[in-house]
Amino acid sequence: MSKMEASGSPVQPINIPIKEVLRYLGYRGAEPEEKVSALIKEISAAFLETIVPKSVYGIWDCRIDSQAVTINDLTIHSEKLAKHLAKCRHAALMAATLGTEADTMIRRYSVQNMEKAVIAQAVSAVMIDAYCDKVADEIAQAGELSGLTPTIRFSPGYGDFDIAHQKDIVKLLNCGVKIGLALTSGYMLVPSKSVTAVIGYKEFE
Repeated sequence: MSKMEASGSPVQPINIPIKEVLRYLGYRGAEPEEKVSALIKEISAAFLETIVPKSVYGIWDCRIDSQAVTINDLTIHSEKLAKHLAKCRHAALMAATLGTEADTMIRRYSVQNMEKAVIAQAVSAVMIDAYCDKVADEIAQAGELSGLTPTIRFSPGYGDFDIAHQKDIVKLLNCGVKIGLALTSGYMLVPSKSVTAVIGYKEFE
């Protein structure tokens, strides 16, 4: 099995839940001030109006042993990822980004108003997460995966999944050409509001 796709925003609109933004801001059940709620709504609307997220993914057969995962020609030595993908015969590599516009907006808010800048960071974090969920749904609907059960996303940098593998994913998916995604020398994604991840697919149990 081998399939690669690149796309912009999914057909279904992205939702930025205020509760999730508040969680990123450190509110734990407490009611926010009216001003904070108003700013979240204002900045969320600005992001949804301005940002056009992009994504690319590939679907391949995968091989799993107790300490490594092989997807296409990429071998990842990670016990946690191997455990996460146990019983999976297929896996998807994905990358998604809010693009340079998100970084530009955050910088603009930083110059204008630090309170807005902090909220913009939280809003963008929730937005990229929500977009990744939409992309994962899109992948799960691919014909090759019909009837299979997806795992949750598992990203480089988590557990023993070396963050250096972001370089492999970006290269394999041709992210620079497809969605304008690059890496720093420390394997951080540029633009900053971007995600790479692995999703496994297994028979329904």
